[in-house]
Amino acid sequence: MTDKIRVLIVDDLPETRENVRKLLQFELDVEVVGQAGNGSQAIEAARQHQPDVILMDINMPGVDGISASETVLKVVPMAQIIIMSVQSEADYIRKAMLAGARDFLMKPFSGDELTAAIRRVYDSRPQIAAVPANGSAQNNDSRSSEDSGGDTQGKIISFYSPKGGCGCTTVATNVAVGLALKGHKVVLVDASFQFGDIAVMLGQRPGTTIVDLVDRMDDIDAEMINSVLVSHDTGLEVLQAPPRPEMAEMVTLDYFEMILKQLSNMFDFVVVDTPSALGDPCIMALEMSHRVVLIAQQNLAALANIRRFFELMRQIGLDFQKILLIVNRTHDRFGISIQDIGDAMKRPVLATLPSDEFGVTQAADQGIPVVIGSKRNSKIVQALNQLTTDLEQILLKKERTEADGDSSSNERKGFFGRMFG
Repeated sequence: MTDKIRVLIVDDLPETRENVRKLLQFELDVEVVGQAGNGSQAIEAARQHQPDVILMDINMPGVDGISASETVLKVVPMAQIIIMSVQSEADYIRKAMLAGARDFLMKPFSGDELTAAIRRVYDSRPQIAAVPANGSAQNNDSRSSEDSGGDTQGKIISFYSPKGGCGCTTVATNVAVGLALKGHKVVLVDASFQFGDIAVMLGQRPGTTIVDLVDRMDDIDAEMINSVLVSHDTGLEVLQAPPRPEMAEMVTLDYFEMILKQLSNMFDFVVVDTPSALGDPCIMALEMSHRVVLIAQQNLAALANIRRFFELMRQIGLDFQKILLIVNRTHDRFGISIQDIGDAMKRPVLATLPSDEFGVTQAADQGIPVVIGSKRNSKIVQALNQLTTDLEQILLKKERTEADGDSSSNERKGFFGRMFG
């Protein structure tokens, strides 16, 4: 790293600012260019110093860290904001993310955690390509968008849980339906090629599936894909899994990648329900996704598998910043607390979905997504609708930011910082 990372520290406590400065003073690639004691000062300091990374306290008198972050990004669009807070509740995390935060540090944090977060968000910042002297930037941008999907591409969201039975398919299905009800063009892909059950949960009869395209891959286009999609009453389109387990082998890695790319050119959102088994198609879907919604539960077995998932993804090189952690089937009577889950995983929980086994199971048995069923005013439906809205805003906010000058190399590796790694 040739240039130093310019850092602005914002906290209402002088001793906290000084402690953070001391943690960074011996880092050769980091330079603290300024400090601010409140949100108003942060906005002015950001305008003056043009920092690469801003360490922003969330709770400050006057203009708080959330409001300041929103304004700062208008003044310095390329700045990467890391929120600092003693609070780790999902509501804080959600507000920080929607305000444009790229990462989250829970106080107190170590020097290693601090520097790792700074380098992570700095390395993942959007790159602005140099404008050619002949003024042909528009043509170059157009070609780049065509080659890599560009800003016109739909957003791919994969839902994954390393432990079966955590409700991954239920959450993916209801989020996809929710996005469709908001007026977006949405396709739901059943990537559990051996034992997919999206069609059952949506009350659809077995119809054309992903394997119906196998013999026509050389001529695949939007019209051909549309011919195998199965429509739902909500406006959602579904790409069903193969009808028999042995047919899963027909869906090769290159074949599946080609389909996902084509779908992202056709739809606003491509929602992928992945299997727990990490085969090559599943890993490729996670890599191609702009966001990966990782589903946990309040038990040791689920958390142990998630930890193993993180270890494996670190070896593979998956972009951790696009992983969004949620906890499904939460309850207060027993189990590991939400805060303990965030602490154990060293990343905050974006959303919690309350347990409602009877309502969700009944909806699945009826083939009616719970968000449009008879329990539309229940807590689980409210939580699913909130999650849908959050994902919509996060992904559309990313799209607007990319339109300001993101490079094509970041299209496949989303740059919106999602907490710890």
